[in-house]
Amino acid sequence: MNTFSARKLAITYVGVFLGAGFVSGQELWQFFACFGPAGFAGFLFSSAIFFSINYILLDLVRTTGDQRLSRLLTRGDHPRIKALVDILQYLFLFGIVVIMVAGATSLIRQFVPLPAPAAGAGFALLVLLVSLLGLHGLVATFSLLVPITTALAVILGLAVAAGGGFHFPPSTGSVSPLLPTWWAGSLTYAAYNLFGTVGILIPFAPLLPDRKTLRRGLGWGTGLLALLAGAILSALMARPDAGSADLPMAALASQLHPALGAAYGLLMGLGMFAAALGSLMALVNQMALRWPALAQKKPAVLSSLMVGAFLLSLMGFVGLIGVVYPLFGYVSIPLFLCLILNWRQARCKMPANESGSLSL
Repeated sequence: MNTFSARKLAITYVGVFLGAGFVSGQELWQFFACFGPAGFAGFLFSSAIFFSINYILLDLVRTTGDQRLSRLLTRGDHPRIKALVDILQYLFLFGIVVIMVAGATSLIRQFVPLPAPAAGAGFALLVLLVSLLGLHGLVATFSLLVPITTALAVILGLAVAAGGGFHFPPSTGSVSPLLPTWWAGSLTYAAYNLFGTVGILIPFAPLLPDRKTLRRGLGWGTGLLALLAGAILSALMARPDAGSADLPMAALASQLHPALGAAYGLLMGLGMFAAALGSLMALVNQMALRWPALAQKKPAVLSSLMVGAFLLSLMGFVGLIGVVYPLFGYVSIPLFLCLILNWRQARCKMPANESGSLSL
């Protein structure tokens, strides 16, 4: 993998989001759809922030050659602040793995009558075994998953919305005390994804040949995300009763036809697997940048993390999304400003031919 094309970046960017929360509809329900049609505006606002922040961060990686998030966010000698940023990133990436295991447990039990511990343990073991394949396996998984999942989610979302005549009932109101308004949901949704996406995308930044490829890849990826989210939001707003289910879109698919429910459930499970895999790999890679000795102990580190993720996943899927994501969103908001300031200063020092490498 010598270079990374705009198409591969777009696919990987979208694939990062196709986890338990997004594709299931539970995440989009809590942050956007519960607020009614205003949720559309909220997601578009988040999409604009997604594009801008990820462009700034990946360009900063290309400019400085540094892949540690804490060093990209904080300038100068601030060891305590950098340590805090690192810890927050580790916790959030680990939290995503936990939520993916919890979501997969709910999904498996919807189709197979297994005890929750057995379903979660099986999924966690599969993620652990595949995590040793590296970045090539991750990109291959996303390349297969994203087009199929996008097409099926769009078809399902439009079918549900059309069944209701594209009539959206009034807002049901916030379903989480941490997300009182649509704009709060929009801002925190974009903010927590700073931790969730960049850890996975950062290793690919040095493989991007130029800024044009970066802009195109993120632009195409953002467009695909908006299309996918628009279809899911339309379905959830047309059928707000589905928001009470752990996996709203899977429930709606099953109501239309059992075969469609099974197909959507399978793709959703693959999305959860890909998100858990990507977050786990990003977590270990970022930890190894801070503690190089861990690179020699990856199997033991991966095993320990997955055991912990499995145990915490028993807390339940819906509750985890309603607490973990908003909290990290509020914590991440001040980091936006730090990232933008660092990027502007790095660009000012950047040689015109883009060949230079700076240190923060």
